[in-house]
Amino acid sequence: MKTVWLRKNCAEELLIFFNGWGMDRRIGDHLLGESLSEEFQADVLLCYDYSTLEPEPNFMLEVSRYNRITIVAWSFGVWVAQHIELPPIAYAIAINGTLHPVNGEKGINHQVFQATLATYSEKSRSRFNRRMCGTGEVLALFSGMSPDRAASDQREELERLQEHFLTHDSAGSAGWRYHHAIIGGRDLVFPAEQQYHAWRGVPQTIIADMPHFPFFHFRSLQEVLACIH
Repeated sequence: MKTVWLRKNCAEELLIFFNGWGMDRRIGDHLLGESLSEEFQADVLLCYDYSTLEPEPNFMLEVSRYNRITIVAWSFGVWVAQHIELPPIAYAIAINGTLHPVNGEKGINHQVFQATLATYSEKSRSRFNRRMCGTGEVLALFSGMSPDRAASDQREELERLQEHFLTHDSAGSAGWRYHHAIIGGRDLVFPAEQQYHAWRGVPQTIIADMPHFPFFHFRSLQEVLACIH
């Protein structure tokens, strides 16, 4: 797992953003930029590239000094966050992802996942992005912050994630739980019905017209956090 500090100003509170598969820091940079204009105070650490679940050196040392840690996790990042050693978590929000990422009832259908993995290339990436974004307007926003990564690199990460899913317990052994789930009604990657089922008993915010890519509807970190208040 790779990490990058988007903001590190010795704040008392830390927000850890677990990005989706295939991404890099650019979505985080966009969200932080929008958030700072609204006087966001917390430090922000972004996690991405889950080819390995091992954090980078000094990860625990650096995050353990904070008095309060909030997690915002999107897509496969929802599962990954539960499989990384972390200090006590004050609050955790899952967006368009579940703890059962490849599961016919609570995640992505096995056949759909395998087809994505088997055919993923520079050409098919465009089709996947359109499916992820749902509309041309959302795709245009995503295109302005799409990751600077080769399709072959993204596919290798997806292969490693498949191995992680097969060799690790779905719920992980984390000493914390998700407190809130945000579900997009038009998510074509993690279908909404599967998310409802996966998060039964967990408070949910349903956004009927939101696709899998949620950062058209949530322009800043404050807007995400507002769902829990």
